[in-house]
Amino acid sequence: MLGFSVYLDQSTSDNFREYVKDMKDSGFSEIYTTTCIPKLADHLTDLNYIYDLSKEFELHMTMKVDCHSYALIDNDILNDATLLIDDEALTNGLISHINNSNLAINASTITSEDLHDLKMQNVDLFGLNAWYNYYPHPNTGLDLTWLAQKNHWLHKHHMKTSGFVTGSKPFSDPLNEGLPTLERHRSLSPFIAAVELSKLETDNIIIGDSYSGPELRKSFKSFFVDGVIPLHMTNMKIGVPDCLFKMTFHNRKDPSRDVIRLAESHKMKCHHFDPTNNIERVFGSVTMDNINYGPYTGEVQIVCRHLPASQRVNVLGEIITSDLKLLSYIDAGTAFKIIPR
Repeated sequence: MLGFSVYLDQSTSDNFREYVKDMKDSGFSEIYTTTCIPKLADHLTDLNYIYDLSKEFELHMTMKVDCHSYALIDNDILNDATLLIDDEALTNGLISHINNSNLAINASTITSEDLHDLKMQNVDLFGLNAWYNYYPHPNTGLDLTWLAQKNHWLHKHHMKTSGFVTGSKPFSDPLNEGLPTLERHRSLSPFIAAVELSKLETDNIIIGDSYSGPELRKSFKSFFVDGVIPLHMTNMKIGVPDCLFKMTFHNRKDPSRDVIRLAESHKMKCHHFDPTNNIERVFGSVTMDNINYGPYTGEVQIVCRHLPASQRVNVLGEIITSDLKLLSYIDAGTAFKIIPR
């Protein structure tokens, strides 16, 4: 599941409704906000508006609550939204007022002792939502290995996990440093961070920052809805076939060590197979075998490790630097598309 964050002071901005609609159209199904803010009473109208939009666009709503905010929020919202509780709510009685189906807990801090306490309060752990924090302060985000282990532990107890990635710049959080769960994702492309969280078996990916631009939304939709990794290509040479940008490709089911082999190469029906641009093949080079390769003529590959120049291989261009990490996620049979930039 994909989610995005909106904040109570954001709902008064221009085009807010249009933004929420765009996120829905891009495959997002969850909207997150927090009510743990000063002067919440001044923002209850904003909260009601966000809730109304979530109903209009059929988005599930999750909001972080504490004892103070819970007492101020309209019952219709409390009974419909998922309520993410803070650590104090595990012991201060708030949890007793929340239906199990509406409850979410803090994945970052939950312990075995907390799970025991939840069971003692008749909370059913099966399918319970566990949300990792986002971390505004640089250098305080979680470690990847630790999160992978915590995911495994939470899944062993039959819970679902959610994690945050940053949104589009410029960030609008108080420190302007982004709102990721993992520290390594603070400086990483939000899309690649989301793919990585998904590969770590995080069930739900949430954009923590308050804005996601059109290109980011397009990439999320391509991978999480259509199941296709988008790769952007640059430094294109003369003779690059147009059909390279019009098809969805798959890595062969018998994946090679050194290259990604486009299984659909034979369907491209290209006619420019003479040797040209026979230069070194760096990591991320997009290549085509020319007539010197005999029966392999016309095969297109993406290079995954440095390879020497060959008179049998034409270099067509390169995958952009910011997309190179995506190549490691293209396994046997993985679908992808190449987009000119």
